[in-house]
Amino acid sequence: MDIALDPPRGAAGVALGMPIREAERILSGLYGCEAPGYSRGSRGVAHFSNGMTIQAHADGVGMVEAVEIYRPNDPTVRVLYGDISVFGDRCDVVEERLRSRVRIEIINDGATVVAPDLFLALGRDESVSGEGAAGEFFESVVVAAPGYYDDLDDPSVTGPAPNSPEGEQAGGQESLF
Repeated sequence: MDIALDPPRGAAGVALGMPIREAERILSGLYGCEAPGYSRGSRGVAHFSNGMTIQAHADGVGMVEAVEIYRPNDPTVRVLYGDISVFGDRCDVVEERLRSRVRIEIINDGATVVAPDLFLALGRDESVSGEGAAGEFFESVVVAAPGYYDDLDDPSVTGPAPNSPEGEQAGGQESLF
């Protein structure tokens, strides 16, 4: 199974700007979907039998503003940006291949790689390090519109980081629950 990343338009068949309900319908139709819909208070989440999770993050008015995909357990599931397997290849290989095509920025002490002009962000598990460790591979990828992380550079912005446990709900979702 291949999952296509198409920044800045969308990922996994979910288009940025579509209603979250439509995104839920699309995700629930993907092979191996076990639990679509609400998850821990968030809309747009789909869990799959291969260990992958995909979340369409909604903005304040119920439209998809980002699609986040978490690494599947099954190596036959490929999450691809063009011909780059973002979870199948080691981080250094993915970074090198991305850098040959687009501008990238390394942030969070190397834990996140962002292609800001597309918007494509890849995250690795910061708690794992060492030779042969899972930290050598990306654990998540986010597709959004360019500028999605711009507020991270603004020291006046407060609150949890987008990928922190406190920030699991997408902006604007708080009013839904």
